[in-house]
Amino acid sequence: MSWFSSRRSDTGKQQGKQQRDERPASEAEPQAHRSLGLAALLSHFNPNRKLQVLDLGPAIGSNVDFFSQYGCKLYIEDLFAALTARTPGGSDGEEANPQFFAEFLPFSADTRIDVVLAWDTFNYLTRKELGHLVHHLRPFCASGALVFALISILKQIPAQPMRFRIRDTETLIYESRTTAQRPSPRLVPAEMNGLFKGFRVDRSFLLRHGIQEYLFQREPEVPGR
Repeated sequence: MSWFSSRRSDTGKQQGKQQRDERPASEAEPQAHRSLGLAALLSHFNPNRKLQVLDLGPAIGSNVDFFSQYGCKLYIEDLFAALTARTPGGSDGEEANPQFFAEFLPFSADTRIDVVLAWDTFNYLTRKELGHLVHHLRPFCASGALVFALISILKQIPAQPMRFRIRDTETLIYESRTTAQRPSPRLVPAEMNGLFKGFRVDRSFLLRHGIQEYLFQREPEVPGR
């Protein structure tokens, strides 16, 4: 499991300009969007407490640097990459079962995650797969742990998850990996509540560009339940 400690990117402005100039035609231009969910999430961060953060997206150096200022221990596990690697050529195969998620996130029994950065990865799971993932994560999430997720309400979504770069405490840069699209699962709030057993919706924000941001919070364990 990857752990990224505090480090600084050596990428300069000239390299950033070169990367923009060389962007493949298959990628759309990055877009900046205000993120009320990110701002709400970060309001829970305490600089005096070292949070355990699980990022289910790809490793992005600038995001690692951003969270290093909070003294977080950051685990990065690219869920979409693991799902597509199960079948040759990344073609669609059978749904991921509970064993897949147990092997993908082989936490020790004493692991306690405080924050899960799901980004838009839930849009790329079937409802059954999402239920398996939540069921696997639940025992390892501390009471009060937060899950940050961006759910599309549009009919179509990019064929692959976006890359999300944190520009500041209330702005995300959306970077598309492809211009190809696929049908959106269009998960509605009632479904999300049903799939996230053991969690409750702490905050929810419907944004103008067709994204609903969720902050789910782990509920305390009730003895005998």
